[in-house]
Amino acid sequence: MITVEAWTTIRYLHSQGKRKKTIARELGVARNTVRRALAREGPPKYRRSPRPNGQLEPFEEAIRHMRQQGFIGTRILRELRQRGYGGSRSALYKCLGRLKEAEPDPRVCLRYETAPGQQGQFDWSPYTVDLGGALTRVVVFSSILGYSRRKCFSPSLDACQGSVYEALEDGFWRFGGAPKQLLVDNDRSFVVDARPGHFRWNPHFLELCGHYGVQPIACRVGEPRGKGKVENPFFYLEEHFIRGGRWRDFAHFCQELARFEEEVNLRVHGTTGERSVERFQGEAASLTALPARRFVGSREELRKVSWDCLVPFRGNKYGVPMADAGKRVWVRTSRGHTLQVHNQKGELIANHVLRRGKGAIVLLEGQYAGLRQPRTLTVLRQSFLERFPVCRVFLEKLQAQQRFNPEAHLRGILDLARLYPREVMEEAFSLAEEYNTFSQDFIRGLVERRPPREEPLPSMPLSLRPLPRVSVQGDLGVYQRLLAGGR
Repeated sequence: MITVEAWTTIRYLHSQGKRKKTIARELGVARNTVRRALAREGPPKYRRSPRPNGQLEPFEEAIRHMRQQGFIGTRILRELRQRGYGGSRSALYKCLGRLKEAEPDPRVCLRYETAPGQQGQFDWSPYTVDLGGALTRVVVFSSILGYSRRKCFSPSLDACQGSVYEALEDGFWRFGGAPKQLLVDNDRSFVVDARPGHFRWNPHFLELCGHYGVQPIACRVGEPRGKGKVENPFFYLEEHFIRGGRWRDFAHFCQELARFEEEVNLRVHGTTGERSVERFQGEAASLTALPARRFVGSREELRKVSWDCLVPFRGNKYGVPMADAGKRVWVRTSRGHTLQVHNQKGELIANHVLRRGKGAIVLLEGQYAGLRQPRTLTVLRQSFLERFPVCRVFLEKLQAQQRFNPEAHLRGILDLARLYPREVMEEAFSLAEEYNTFSQDFIRGLVERRPPREEPLPSMPLSLRPLPRVSVQGDLGVYQRLLAGGR
């Protein structure tokens, strides 16, 4: 074999127009050597011809079997030593290297295409974005139909189980139907145990799939490329939408993401060569029809409404209509931003923006309309602070001084607030703090010195119903006979 310098010289002289015979004579090599050097694209490399190893030959089948089981080199060496192998460690590792080169690259795969409506894929990715000048963690869920490549992005402020299921449902309802199969990863929202031989689905996820008539399929552990159709678009999303973007708030982010989704579905797909929205027209009819209502079935989200029409959730209380007081309702977070309350029929009865702190009470507009006066201390406190937000100190001291029955005093004070102006009531509260006396009787005595609020009297009806005329006629002779002593 010639050296690299000789190979370079031969190619240089040939490029200068010299004949092969002349080059061979000048360099003192054979003419066939010149031909092989010119035919070779790369420089020559020394390769030692493989020689069979007599000590490893009896164990070659065992080595292949252990590689299929995933054994590492040190484990294979230990097993061979126990079986009588006396060769060197380097000889075994050279054998393992040759076996690995002969095997196909595990990254090589066959592209898998599905029929219309056959399969959908689902995944998500977290991002840190600028919302109103504050860095906020936002999760973007992505659903995609395998045939048309139509995509659906659903943003959320968290990736809890409820948000995952909501994003899945958003994809089904925006597609107008569900695929026959759904390919997911092994997240705890889908799979409880992913170990081979112990595989177990999340029962709530199975309930959701049964609700929509979808067959779930989980990717193999460690092979995320199995759902490459849904993972590849995340790179485009990050580069063309997330990176460098700023939004006023989460609602603005949702609006802009919806606009970006439309642009993505209008692009010509690199694999299908068609627009996703146009290709979807041939897939929509193959999707499974949607049920009448969305899925509600997570037992841990069941709450009981108190008699003051409030439902507890994460340290706060949220209002529901009076008709659902004392009943059990389903609560679920939407996109980690709002709280949805459903009755037992699955109907949405309340929708609140989630409070981040604890101890807050969020009421519906006109929640207690029709009630003369609330009865529970929680709602009485809320009503008092809505009328007199600067009198929190008076409220706390009244509750401390009248700790056995503060509700009765608060109801009486709220009744007085309907009759007397705000400034009169606040002046009475200040005097109560000065004298350290907190009761409805003391406040009543102070405000009754002032004239009550003038309110127009209810107007009389324009016409009154006339009383019926009664004609009384009788025989008055009976009285004359009584006076005369007769009968």
